[in-house]
Amino acid sequence: MDPESVILEEEIDENYEPSEEEIIDYAKWLGMDLDAESDLMWIAKEGLKAPLPEHWKPCKSPTGDIYYFNFQSGESVWDHPCDEYYKKLYATEK
Repeated sequence: MDPESVILEEEIDENYEPSEEEIIDYAKWLGMDLDAESDLMWIAKEGLKAPLPEHWKPCKSPTGDIYYFNFQSGESVWDHPCDEYYKKLYATEK
C-alpha cells in the first residue's frame, strides 16, 4: 500500500437498493446480454450490494483513485474484491 494513500471505511447501508441504471451498468460490465439474460439481473443487483470480504478496506490513492487493499495478504486490486466471484457466478448461471 502506498504510504500516501488514505484508508477509507466501508459504509454499509442495509437499506441500499441499487438504481436500475447501476444494475444495468454492472450487468453490462459482467458481460450480460440485457435482452436475452434479463432473468440473471439478480446477479448484478447482488454484486452491487456485496460487502467487502474480511481483511479488505477501500483506500484512496494520492491521485484520488479508489482501490482495495487486503491488510492480511498485502494484495491490492482496483476492482471490488467480489467482482471476480460475480463474473464467475454469471458464467455458471448463463
